[in-house]
Amino acid sequence: MSDVLAGRRIPFLRHARVELRKQLDTRAGLWILIAIALITIGGAVLPLWILEPDGLTWRAFIDFSSGGWGILLPFVGVMAATSEWSQRTGLTTFALEPRRTLVNIAKLASALLLGAVLVAASFAAAAAVNLIGIAAFGGDGSWTLDAGYVLGQVATLTIYVALGVGVGLALLSTPLAIVAFIVLPLAVSVLAMIPALADLVPWLDLSGATLPLVSGSMSGEDWAQLGTVVALWCLAPLGFGLWRTARREVA
Repeated sequence: MSDVLAGRRIPFLRHARVELRKQLDTRAGLWILIAIALITIGGAVLPLWILEPDGLTWRAFIDFSSGGWGILLPFVGVMAATSEWSQRTGLTTFALEPRRTLVNIAKLASALLLGAVLVAASFAAAAAVNLIGIAAFGGDGSWTLDAGYVLGQVATLTIYVALGVGVGLALLSTPLAIVAFIVLPLAVSVLAMIPALADLVPWLDLSGATLPLVSGSMSGEDWAQLGTVVALWCLAPLGFGLWRTARREVA
């Protein structure tokens, strides 16, 4: 007898496993992962032709390869958040598990896990290219990575995935969420062109606020700007999305 028929609650880990499988089973989700993989590999290989041998280090290859997941990783979160509403599976999902917030948290957890795998894969791809750089290009080949840099990469991964899930839950539409990711950075760029608002942009620009985090060199002001940006672009949409999905009618 199933857990639902027996009156037992479905374990959270099972929810997370199901949500992870949803992200991998759909055609759109699979193509996003393929695109991330291709951009990551291309970014990792690029320094071999544009950097001097003494600049060919593991960290340099990671910096270039991170462009793949830095651009597309939020879409992993978007696809996880909007799947029930865009594919009309919500009626089945929420009939089996009426605790919608728990389902959404499982979506966030599965998206974070998938993102962590992608980032780990980018580190591995950069390591492989570093070996090629040493053997074929006379590269420096340094394997040095400080803890702040690695933690910065992990924290950036978390922010971008949470951003995708938050925007996805807030809008409940994959096309609208994708448009938002295109329009919002452009809007911030326009603000940067207005002299009176130029000082405000660092407190609104997510990509600019995460650059010191990725490099592992955060100052006090950098932390304040990052906290403001995360609250505005990640926590606020995520909180609104959890509230909205808990009350929306399922068709």
